[in-house]
Amino acid sequence: MISNNISEALTYLSDEPDVKALNLAYDQTVTELESYFDLCRTSYDERRNFWPGKSRDHRKHGADAFPWEGASDIECHIIDERITRLVALFMSSLRRANVRAFPVESGDIARSKLVSGFLKWMVSSGYIPRFYREMELGANYMLERGILITYVGWHREDRTFKQLIDLNQIAEISPEAAMAIQSGDSDEELILLLQNTFDGVTEKRAKKALKELRKNGVTELPIVKRQVNSPEVKTLAPDGDFFFPPYVTDPQRAPYCFWKTYYTAQELQTKVSTDGWDEDFVDYIISKYRGVNIDSIEREQEGRRSISLTDNAYEADELIEIVYGYQRLIDEEDGSEGIYCTVFHKEFSGNEIAPGYAKFELLNGYEDYPVVVTRLAEDTKRLYDTQTIPDILRGIQNQVKVEKDSRIDRNSLATLPPILHPVGQAPTDWGPGRMIPYRRKGDLDFAPTPSYNQGSLEMETNLTDLADRLVGLDEQSQMSTVRQQFLVDKFLSHTAEVLRMSFKCFQRFGPDEVFFRVTGIPDAQVFNKGNPDENFDILINFDVLNTDPENVQAKLKQFAELTQFNTNNRMSMDSFLDIAASAVDPVMADAILQPVESAQEEVVKQVTDDLAKIFAGIEMPARPAGAQIAIQVIQEYTQQPDIAQRAATDEAFAGRLQKYVGQYTFQMQQAQNAQIGRLGTAPAQMGSVDTQQM
Repeated sequence: MISNNISEALTYLSDEPDVKALNLAYDQTVTELESYFDLCRTSYDERRNFWPGKSRDHRKHGADAFPWEGASDIECHIIDERITRLVALFMSSLRRANVRAFPVESGDIARSKLVSGFLKWMVSSGYIPRFYREMELGANYMLERGILITYVGWHREDRTFKQLIDLNQIAEISPEAAMAIQSGDSDEELILLLQNTFDGVTEKRAKKALKELRKNGVTELPIVKRQVNSPEVKTLAPDGDFFFPPYVTDPQRAPYCFWKTYYTAQELQTKVSTDGWDEDFVDYIISKYRGVNIDSIEREQEGRRSISLTDNAYEADELIEIVYGYQRLIDEEDGSEGIYCTVFHKEFSGNEIAPGYAKFELLNGYEDYPVVVTRLAEDTKRLYDTQTIPDILRGIQNQVKVEKDSRIDRNSLATLPPILHPVGQAPTDWGPGRMIPYRRKGDLDFAPTPSYNQGSLEMETNLTDLADRLVGLDEQSQMSTVRQQFLVDKFLSHTAEVLRMSFKCFQRFGPDEVFFRVTGIPDAQVFNKGNPDENFDILINFDVLNTDPENVQAKLKQFAELTQFNTNNRMSMDSFLDIAASAVDPVMADAILQPVESAQEEVVKQVTDDLAKIFAGIEMPARPAGAQIAIQVIQEYTQQPDIAQRAATDEAFAGRLQKYVGQYTFQMQQAQNAQIGRLGTAPAQMGSVDTQQM
């Protein structure tokens, strides 16, 4: 139990964090989650077919072997096959899903379409590093371990690299400085110049560089290069990376939570300069707590039992364990609350040499913990009282394994039944073409073998069908489609929340503007991060029926038939073309589709090229598309005085031009004839206004 003093330290804000209280809370949290960790270990083993006594030859050995030594002990991948299929469905849905940002307030309506395009670009362009990889890992965690946890933050890192600088390079920057270095004058001014010119150069390093330049004409200077300035999305193992207290029902209401991770000594030293970590803490942790047992990492992070066929445990001397403690703390002065982060080591609380934490800071702008949490099944209130796919299919997989083993054992008996022989006269050899001595016929015989059991195969078929129905993968069941859509929607809702938080991080910490381009939005767009307080509902949706090509073809056909009723231009044909092409092949669609403005500009260019050739005496045919734009261009062309004069005096030129116009006019008439065929007459009009639909 946590004492009152420790409870207050975990509740109220103070100038410095109580690391002892955090260590106690961390240890208690990990200890009380052991039942969930055991579920994850079992799920991990069941999915990967790990069990005690498993051998490489998939045969049973030892005193407990049943029904005999060497009997079948085959793997059965009922669980892994279905998890893999569901993960593939999730990722296919995510890559083909529609991402939309809906405005919450009326003032955001104009900006919502641009935000939608920017969100698509964040995912497709790699602006969020390893986004699809992290989401695939998350899909596996959700199905195998029942909980999906994704961290969302902003990664801005300036890393320092050594670079050779010579006098010629300095002369290009400042000729006066190069001359002063050679002359040996103005050392103080030169040191200040080096510090101002090259970020990260200390006074001591500048003095050393000055001596080397005068002596050798070249020196090494640390140059700060910005490596990363983008959203950071990480999927965290619920049984090894990120922990909530075991009693939590709503993760965002938890008083504290912990993220355990591992760094190398080089990475920790970099954190001192890039993230402001305490140097004394880092040096002390590196000297005292360096090295982690890899076998324990695997067991803790992956939920894996140490039953591998070979012993792969070894010491990772370069890894150091670090814990991020997130707390929702209350300021006693005004009652306000904030999300605070403390970086510490679980076995160190501080001493006279170093403080007990590397960094303690308010996560400015955060109202909740920087994680998104989703459970596979919402059938209980507590977060960790959840089901997993291995938990659901464990019995089926075990029974299918029994049926497979029994058929393999029967086939083994049928291939070589037990041999009956006189006592003490066992044959010394057996096989095709062997010489087997016997005294009289019937001395050697085979024992009877079990008859073939058709029910075993039927039992396995029924069990695999049941497994498919339980997880929504039965292609013959309509309810399976509903189950599939339910699971896909749960995964996409999680992903949508991840994107929403990534967008919020961009608004808080990102650059003022970003150039981007996605299919469906003409040309490159300039996106300003806007007001950090603006809010959008982000929706990612995908219909699982769209994985069926025949269903997609039927939908597109129905929409194509609706175009004949599009007399008042309610339907955007350009958008319909985007969707239809993407349904055929998204990669090819992205390569061949161009923005509307670009398409119109191309038609104008083609028509003007044709008109130039017609003017030069070459007959040109009409282009197959863009008749309406072409007619407008030709009308403006013929209204020019010199063109009108030549058309009036040059019959050949006028004939070529008229033939060219006539072909475009015929194209437009053909389109109108299709409408007349449907209506029986020309559409009703009042002047140039279409009144057919009024």
